[in-house]
Amino acid sequence: MLQKDLDFLVDVHKIALYNGSGHLQTTAVYTVTNESSGTGYSAKGNTLGSVALAVDSTNHVVTIDWANTSWTTSTITATDCMIFNEDSTSPAADTSVYIGDFGGSKSTSAGTFSIVMPEAAYNTAIVRLA
Repeated sequence: MLQKDLDFLVDVHKIALYNGSGHLQTTAVYTVTNESSGTGYSAKGNTLGSVALAVDSTNHVVTIDWANTSWTTSTITATDCMIFNEDSTSPAADTSVYIGDFGGSKSTSAGTFSIVMPEAAYNTAIVRLA
């Protein structure tokens, strides 16, 4: 059940990287605990752009998708990520929208750390509301 007022088309959403696989599953808001650090990475990660909402009337699902994002010329290690709402005027500020586990450590060394969003379909989108 959604308990916060989220406006995916208006609110700012960010993606933060973390080390410490599994620790975010019980986290409801952005936290600095175990947040990744390194060259090319700043606290609270990247702002996500190009949000798209789509209604799939066949499967009775609304999907939410953002553009891919990356940290260039970075030296980062991460095991998971959090997408969160960063609209300071909203009661949902810094509320977690999605927690992702990379299935192990992913690293760059003076390279590009990329997050590629899956296809925004009823069975693959990061955020699906039925």
